[in-house]
Amino acid sequence: MTNVPLISRPALWRGKTPGIIEFGAMMNILPEAAFLFDQSKGLILQVNSALIKLTWFTQSELCGRLVGDFLPGFSTDSLAQEEDFSLPVKRRNRDDLLVVAHVNGLDTNGQWFLITLVPETRYRQDNFQDQERITRDILALARLVEEPDLPQALEKAVEITNSLLGTGFSGIYQAESSHPGLVKLAANGSHQLLPEKISPTDLIRLSTPFVWVPGKRVNTDLHRAGRMANLFYLASTPLGNEGSSFGLLVAGDSEKEPASNLLNFLNVVGAHISSTIQHYILVSNLNQENEILEHLVAIDNCVVENSQGGLLVLKPDLTISKVNPAAEVILGYGGWEVNGQPVENVLIGSARLLNSLEAACSSIATRNMEGVSLHRRDGQAFPARIDILPVQKDDQLLAVVVFIIDNSETEQIRTHTQQLENRAELGEITAMFAHEIRNPINNISTGLQLLSSRLNEEDPNQEVINRIQSDCTRLEHLMESVLAFSRPMEHRFEPLEIGNLLIRLMDRYRPRLSRLEISPYIQIVENCPKVVGDIRALERVFINLINNAIDAMNNTGGTLAVRVGVSNSMMNHPQVEATISDSGPGIPDEIREKLFEPFVTSKSRGTGLGLAITKRIVTAHQGSISVTSFPGGTVFHVFLPAIKEEGV
Repeated sequence: MTNVPLISRPALWRGKTPGIIEFGAMMNILPEAAFLFDQSKGLILQVNSALIKLTWFTQSELCGRLVGDFLPGFSTDSLAQEEDFSLPVKRRNRDDLLVVAHVNGLDTNGQWFLITLVPETRYRQDNFQDQERITRDILALARLVEEPDLPQALEKAVEITNSLLGTGFSGIYQAESSHPGLVKLAANGSHQLLPEKISPTDLIRLSTPFVWVPGKRVNTDLHRAGRMANLFYLASTPLGNEGSSFGLLVAGDSEKEPASNLLNFLNVVGAHISSTIQHYILVSNLNQENEILEHLVAIDNCVVENSQGGLLVLKPDLTISKVNPAAEVILGYGGWEVNGQPVENVLIGSARLLNSLEAACSSIATRNMEGVSLHRRDGQAFPARIDILPVQKDDQLLAVVVFIIDNSETEQIRTHTQQLENRAELGEITAMFAHEIRNPINNISTGLQLLSSRLNEEDPNQEVINRIQSDCTRLEHLMESVLAFSRPMEHRFEPLEIGNLLIRLMDRYRPRLSRLEISPYIQIVENCPKVVGDIRALERVFINLINNAIDAMNNTGGTLAVRVGVSNSMMNHPQVEATISDSGPGIPDEIREKLFEPFVTSKSRGTGLGLAITKRIVTAHQGSISVTSFPGGTVFHVFLPAIKEEGV
């Protein structure tokens, strides 16, 4: 019996066919209980030491017996089962033990079988641990989307693939726009066996799940690499949707053959990896779109927040959802106060406005609504221009936007412009009138002089004549001022020293100042720069200012101070500052604001044109003039651009 061959030569063995004894020695290597079974005779031919330990029977008691003697319920039909099955096994002086049997055919004729027995409790435990590992790996696949980025997720994916499938190595390929075909993105184990790229031609041939084993035809560079590396198998499955794959999952081993369910598990892993890649692509696209939207929102917010026009965003029920700062200023409400309020409680106007708001709910826009009067929070009315625009998407009203332009300033500018135009016309008429009236005034004055010469000095009519003559002189002076203000000025500019000009003028006024008990004081800063100006025009400026200061102290006396120095109030543009100060009563506030306008004066007999002419001359010299006044004194400041070099 020991010479009975166990299997045919082509099946598993090369060289001498082993006998029962040799096979029994090899069976002892197996960790599980096992026996060799002859189906044709129904006998146990050989057992290993693990089976002896399991059953407590000796080898001689087991070998040569019918299998049913110690495995009740075992039949030859069990040999055809592809899955493991449970049955009891008899043991010496012990209760039967429930075991799980696994059948392996040893020859092509179906005569010899190797049957292994595992106690069911341990089998269940091992199987549970295996299921627990599978469950853990599948859950890990589902959590790939929690990785910081796609490269790290793919590195984790190949680790899980090896653990779940029990493969020696795995790799992931993905299509990239910069490379035709597929590029290897992640791999582990013996990943150097895998090519870095897969050509577009090979990609078409690998469009379905496939397991390559030695002996199968080699159609791709991937399988060619597997054959050169003497792999036991190389499996692949496409990544992506059916008919639109974007990658490939590859797994293989150089030490063991593929499991029967390898391709099923590979497809499951590929589906998870496909979802992961699509997730990160979607997240990347959404992040890019979100970044673009954030930029657009930032731009919109900047425009809305800094717009000079008021903006109100209304919900479809015409309640306020947002107002910009300009609208808060225009209407006098804070945004927190009006949010959620009906718009008619805030935009208080005519029925025309409410009708337009209701029309916007029916997708009718109202543009350039002029002549609308709104009311601020304090009740003050103001003119406004309003645009009311519905915001829609797919015929659904999302919001109503109201734009408000406060026309108060525009109306003021228009009114002021009209006043200036009227003044200009009036000025032309006044100039013509002044020119025409000069001759009659001269005739009256000449006639009065003639009449006065014919009367005695003691004649009481002399006083009336003198009074009329004084009025004629005043009218003549007024006409001269009007003509000087209305006619265009022609200046001859040249370098001059303001200090020397004021010293000469003050010397001219000393007798008058002494008579009026006014003390003069003059200070000229050394090395004061020159200015470019018309000496006659600037002389007129300072004569007007000195005369005004003297008139302010005519009855009380006081101090007249003149100072010339350098001002650096304008960056990189030094100026010469001349100040004319008096210790008079000051200028009333209501007059000081309009002091440089025509026909504004605080003197009972003044024309109101002197300071207007003064300001015009200073402005023509690219300078400026201002006044500071308080009870007990007035200071006029004249600023003129300084020149750095002589003769400029």
